[in-house]
Amino acid sequence: MDLKKIDTNFATCSVNGVNFTMYNPEELGLEGFPWHKENEHIFTRLPERVLPDLNENLQNLAKHTAGGVIRFRTDSKAILLKGNYYPFWIMPHMAITGQAGFDIVQWENGRGIFLGNLQIDSIPVAEKNFSFEFSRALPEGMHEYRIFMPLYSGIESLQIGLSEGATIEKAPIHKVEKPILFYGSSITQGGCASRPSNCHAALLSQAVDAEQINLGFSGNAKGEKEMAELIASLDLSCFVMDYDYNAPTPEHLQNTHEPFFKIIREKHPDLPVVMISRCFTNPDNLEDTTKRRNIIMQTYLNARTQGDAHVYFVDGLETFAQEAIEWPTVDRCHPTDLGFYLMTKRILPTLKQALGL
Repeated sequence: MDLKKIDTNFATCSVNGVNFTMYNPEELGLEGFPWHKENEHIFTRLPERVLPDLNENLQNLAKHTAGGVIRFRTDSKAILLKGNYYPFWIMPHMAITGQAGFDIVQWENGRGIFLGNLQIDSIPVAEKNFSFEFSRALPEGMHEYRIFMPLYSGIESLQIGLSEGATIEKAPIHKVEKPILFYGSSITQGGCASRPSNCHAALLSQAVDAEQINLGFSGNAKGEKEMAELIASLDLSCFVMDYDYNAPTPEHLQNTHEPFFKIIREKHPDLPVVMISRCFTNPDNLEDTTKRRNIIMQTYLNARTQGDAHVYFVDGLETFAQEAIEWPTVDRCHPTDLGFYLMTKRILPTLKQALGL
């Protein structure tokens, strides 16, 4: 059954008679890829010089465009996205609109207005790269737009088409001028949000109006010293440290968490650091979750005892209400949109405090 024939709400928006001028993302305003100026491929989340030293999983995950945003102002009548995906595996528990879709958000008066998700019409067997092309009409007048890139797929190439003759301007500077970096697991990367702008890293960054750098690596962010050194090389407004889920055991977390933090702190003595423990989702695993929470809390307490006034702690055990733990995840681990919303509500007051807002 082709739903597009029986319900026009499922139809892909096409803009007939509009001539587009094509732009590269860097021309319009590319965010979320801190090493794009040194990388051959601009949509790689880590510096390409270190990729040969990383395991194959990290090399592939670094190509996923989680946290990537193109931001600009225009009075264009429509927008066209055209490019190529890298091959990717279609996940059974995550909407393809989040895994591989692009969100278009209009930014007005300090808040985002979701205009739509540019979706893949059909997915070939992804053994090789495949192309995409989709368009959407835009509201009349001059507006700021933010295009959120896919969470769990890689984009080999991308061009953005705007109406021929349209005015194009750089977007205003963010209210929080330096990026917020999120380091963590598949949840940090965005699994399993229904669309890219719905994961908590994106929601939190929008709430304070800051660029996000998403270094969530599904199953492969384990507090490695090398990753801490890469993060420490960047100029940030805040660092959100949340790799609890990827630590294979509490002992691993114990051995890596405080050393990881100290590498960051040595380079940036005044950088706000927000430490987060995993959300409570499984009553059968409460003891392990509590043990992990206490390890992270101890890193925080040790820093505070030593006079560090720029460290903050968010207790994940308090994120989902005990009576509601059945609802915010798809698999007792990865949040739904509801789960990401609840995470955002829980973390946002601490993030604002850390940023002095």
